[in-house]
Amino acid sequence: MQIKFIYPRWGSTDIEWPIFLDLVKKNGYDGIEIDLPLEKKARNKILDLLKDFDLKFIGQHWETKEIGFKAHKEKYRTHLYNLAEASPLLINSHTGMDFFSFEQNKELLIIAGKIEDEVGVKITHETHRSRFSFAAHSCHAYLKELPFLKLTADFSHWCCVAETLLENQEEAVKKAIAHTHHIHARVGSSQSAQVIDPRDSNYTLELDQFKKWWVAMLQNAKNNRSSSITITPEYGPHPYSLYHKDTTIPLENQWEINQFIKKEILEAWEAKERESI
Repeated sequence: MQIKFIYPRWGSTDIEWPIFLDLVKKNGYDGIEIDLPLEKKARNKILDLLKDFDLKFIGQHWETKEIGFKAHKEKYRTHLYNLAEASPLLINSHTGMDFFSFEQNKELLIIAGKIEDEVGVKITHETHRSRFSFAAHSCHAYLKELPFLKLTADFSHWCCVAETLLENQEEAVKKAIAHTHHIHARVGSSQSAQVIDPRDSNYTLELDQFKKWWVAMLQNAKNNRSSSITITPEYGPHPYSLYHKDTTIPLENQWEINQFIKKEILEAWEAKERESI
């Protein structure tokens, strides 16, 4: 099974496109994860640059946040079709809202399922605060109701919502791992969706727990005979990360931490593979 590492555009939008894509390529990533503008000329400009650097992409949808359900639903469709037309590896969607009813969020998930079948592009739904999947127990109910659901697993959000490392929600976590098709690799804690620096020994407990989950997700994909799985190391920029006091200078380097996470995942997976020999 091939592990495809993807780099987020989030946090690097101040870097000019050619320089950014060159960095992505040189650091051994297979592609990038990005939202795409609805305006076709601007969208195609990005797609042409990706071709020039022989890089793939994951389309990210996060834009739909309308409070009114009818407007929300229409905008949701528009963005999913816009991404699908560009032929991404998959679409990672922030779907629904935590204040919508179960039936409303379910309707959105069914719409995404129908678009996936129609266009032939996999659509995964990210486990994310403020969305239908904001917490382990909430997402679990949808997975039981809609067994076709595919997830982008980012358990950092669930830890923050639950104020635990999910020790008391094993069933929901296990089911989410079984539905994982894309991984957002960020280390969170019981008190934040991102630790200040996962390289800091003060966060060994959290890093070790997340590595166990990531390995379990990879093992699940392998058991399902998937030819590949995608991972986006996603140490977030400000305000996920901190600035030095009274400045706008980041406390930590996003690129260095994402590289660290990539290395940790590969080493943990290689160790797991050696155990099975």
